[in-house]
Amino acid sequence: MKFLRLVFVLYLYYGWSCQISGQVHENAIPFSVTENLPAIIYFEDMPSVDSLLCKNKTDSTRRLTKQFQFACPIYTDLYPDNSGQWTETPSGRIWRLGIRSSNAYSIYITMHYELLPGTRMFVYGPGYQDLHGAFTHRNNNSAQVLSIAPVPGNKLIIELNVPAFQNSFGEIKITKVYHDYFNIFKDPALQGLKSSMVDGCDEDINCSNGKYWQTEKRSVCKIIYNGGMGTGTLIGNTSGNSTPFILSAYHIISTTEIAAEALFLFNYETTSCQGELTTKFQSLSGATLLSTTDHQLDFTLMKPYKRPPPSYQPFYAGWDATNMICQKGICIHHPYGNSKQIAIEYHTIESEDIGEGFNANSTWKISHWELGTTELGSSGAPLFNEQHRIIGTLTGGRSTCGYPRDDYFTKFGVCYDTYPDSFNQLKYWLDSAQTGQLILNGYDPYGFNNEYCDTAWNFFPYDRIGLSNTGLAWGYVSGHSSAGYTQFAERFESAGVLHITGVYLDVAKAYGSNPLAHIELKIWEGNSYPEQERYSELLFIKDLLSNKVNYVPFDTVLSMTGSFFVGYKINYNEDSDTLALYHALDRAYTKPSSMYLYKDSWLQAEDPNALGIYTSLGIGISECYGKSRNPESNVLTVYPNPCINSVTLDLPGGIPIHEVKCFDNFGRAVSVTLRQTEDYNRLFFNLSPGIYYLKILSAEKYFVARFVVLEE
Repeated sequence: MKFLRLVFVLYLYYGWSCQISGQVHENAIPFSVTENLPAIIYFEDMPSVDSLLCKNKTDSTRRLTKQFQFACPIYTDLYPDNSGQWTETPSGRIWRLGIRSSNAYSIYITMHYELLPGTRMFVYGPGYQDLHGAFTHRNNNSAQVLSIAPVPGNKLIIELNVPAFQNSFGEIKITKVYHDYFNIFKDPALQGLKSSMVDGCDEDINCSNGKYWQTEKRSVCKIIYNGGMGTGTLIGNTSGNSTPFILSAYHIISTTEIAAEALFLFNYETTSCQGELTTKFQSLSGATLLSTTDHQLDFTLMKPYKRPPPSYQPFYAGWDATNMICQKGICIHHPYGNSKQIAIEYHTIESEDIGEGFNANSTWKISHWELGTTELGSSGAPLFNEQHRIIGTLTGGRSTCGYPRDDYFTKFGVCYDTYPDSFNQLKYWLDSAQTGQLILNGYDPYGFNNEYCDTAWNFFPYDRIGLSNTGLAWGYVSGHSSAGYTQFAERFESAGVLHITGVYLDVAKAYGSNPLAHIELKIWEGNSYPEQERYSELLFIKDLLSNKVNYVPFDTVLSMTGSFFVGYKINYNEDSDTLALYHALDRAYTKPSSMYLYKDSWLQAEDPNALGIYTSLGIGISECYGKSRNPESNVLTVYPNPCINSVTLDLPGGIPIHEVKCFDNFGRAVSVTLRQTEDYNRLFFNLSPGIYYLKILSAEKYFVARFVVLEE
């Protein structure tokens, strides 16, 4: 059976869909759930905390720094031999420890950590809210330190699962419990909501003023360190390799211990302008401190213990060490630990000597932010020039929403090679190849050309897309129903090798009765039916958004060829649990069907013994070429995709366009305007958010393509 593969080219606009991901971990269900253990009732109480002392825990010798402290450390010595309780079960041994810190708004922990293969660890709130984990031996590092992102409330549980066949588990010891006295989860400025709800001046990176910075934003991360929050940047090196370096400020990360315990949160931003958070805990734990100076220059360079995986979609920012004055300054930052924001100065950046023990003339001054501002928690953030290269890191300043003036950034060029010792400069680490270059453009460490990333679906231009219950007493064709199907799959075919980096799920319904209600995303090889499983990932239903295309990035790149299947297995806890995808409404028997279902065996949806309908599921695959491969020259490319109000059309060989027709999901023609120049063919429109189809006529042939329109 021949399947149409509709391919369109993306400029990877990562904020358009919900990204399902988290701190590097293995999605799994704790033994305490599968073995139905009662909830623990005993909690280790932490000593009381003097919040006033914590609030004053800043570098008092530097008035201008923008440190944001939100939590106090409580030093502990808790491990399986002296605390918590063990339970023997058929699956294995379970150790659980409850920790309570009275009056804390949230808690996060740091531990000595070295697990053996097979053992899993989880951290969660009562009722399995805010589950973090499973953490495994893959989270081990040379410092034997692991920090876990904050859990809301004044209680958390640590659970260790040791399989029945395994005697030893390794070592864990909780060394610090951080008590949140600031209330980071309930303050609107810290929930990923636009800060204008509070002070009316911050600029969301995914609003219109950030549209030219959608690549560089992927380099900027939020840092949780020693009870505080700041900002850092992934930065490239002259070898152009994938070695990760993070640049921040000395007054944020000043010691080896603080670097080892730090958490680096990536893509902590909104799904759209002033929208909800894409993810809260897509993070790395710990780094090696490589370079800094003791107060003379306010910079710190670190190397994370783990490289950001492909699912984090990292970008290594470029830099300029020439110390040339630039005509424009852009800062991307996390004020108060908020979602990613942008501030812009449209005038010449000044060189300034701010004193306070810093080297003379070692800072750039922003006299006045025309858009946005920086605030507490922005410390360490990058200052980009008009060429999109880093020229400084935020030391601090006087700017606030009421006074967006006088911010100071330590000069990148001064930090680069002022001091000869490798521990006091950037050059030794960022130009280890000794090229002598002072300017570097940013790059993707995984070598993908973003403009050559494709997305493939099996929807046709004439399809009507919806959700149906044809022939069912209750439920949906693509999910839990009276028919009793437990697995669903969509078939894809490729003549060559496809490198798949993630999957799109066009979710219609998603409801879980509890935080652990889940499905399993799967990819199979096979000819006529799904046969050999190649990939499996557990997805919690609570993390999937209804009536939205959800993107599930992989932490590895799968290479597939020939016929293969992408789908999901449902594992519902209650009858009310629901996961159903949009699909093509019945195409009738003359049209192809690529949906498969499993109960006792695999059947095609068109089979009279199955649903008897011809359809395709709302499942897409994301496929990227490497640097050495470009798309074939005989295909149409449409970009950016997703888009808001325009797309560019590139036809092979530059052949002229005679006519463009556009249709919505119901097959209705919609209005678009084609503007052509010598350089480009651009299509303009004012369409509601949704999926649309193009039919483009030329003298030689016609092309079809699919594109997605987002909310503005």
